[in-house]
Amino acid sequence: MAERYVHEFIEGLKGGLEEIDEEAVGGVVDMLWNAYQNCHRVFLMGNGGSAAAASHFCCDLNLATRDRKRMQAVSLNDNTPLLTALANDFGYESVFSEQLANLVLPGDVVVVISASGDSENILRALRLAKERGAITVGILGFGGGKASELLDHGLVISSRDFFLVESVHASLTHLLAGLLGRRIHG
Repeated sequence: MAERYVHEFIEGLKGGLEEIDEEAVGGVVDMLWNAYQNCHRVFLMGNGGSAAAASHFCCDLNLATRDRKRMQAVSLNDNTPLLTALANDFGYESVFSEQLANLVLPGDVVVVISASGDSENILRALRLAKERGAITVGILGFGGGKASELLDHGLVISSRDFFLVESVHASLTHLLAGLLGRRIHG
């Protein structure tokens, strides 16, 4: 039983990695480079395991510029008092859009990481970002869900297995941060 699961997981992971659209990856890196060059901020968010991925990606983006002009990346998951106050006072579906309402400007980048692409708080954040003239990026599984309709740039895989989706997302965020770091450092 365990051997079968190991084999299926590895094969699923290979399949998810093979789905990565290299041209789309290049487009996201170009967009992040443009944001960096023009001092636009990058806001990241996700729920559950995707929240951890957003925080990790934020860390990697900030570290990619540690000895140069700094990338201005912020994970909206990381202010626990604000996140819980917004959830308590306005509902969990508003925790990201309410934060963006205070912060996002035209030309900023809003990155959502989501397995399903259907979480209401992610959808509200993307809608607000579009209204404010921000660039929207999604790193999504499950074929993209409703979020895929609100993106300027999407990196989407079809798997509906949370473990596989989150594993591919970790690889994608490392790939993006690594490529951006290489561009920044020449």
